[in-house]
Amino acid sequence: MAKHTVDLRIDHEIPIGNVDVEFPVKTDGKAFGRLQVSKGGVDWMPARSHRSGYWLTWTEFADLIKEHGRPKQ
Repeated sequence: MAKHTVDLRIDHEIPIGNVDVEFPVKTDGKAFGRLQVSKGGVDWMPARSHRSGYWLTWTEFADLIKEHGRPKQ
C-alpha cells in the first residue's frame, strides 16, 4: 500500500484570513497533490494535472465526508 505524507505542526489556532493554507501531499515520497483550505471551502489539486483542481464548500465537504467517510475508532 502507498505511504502518504502530510506535514504540519501547530500547537495553537491561527485564523485563516484571505490567504489559503496549502498542504502538499506526497505518496511514497513523490508529489500526489495539494490540499488548499480557505474560509470558503477546500480545494484539491492533483499533482501533474492540467486541470485547475476540485473545489467544495464546507457544507459540501461535510456532506461528502458523512456519506463516504468511516467513523474514527
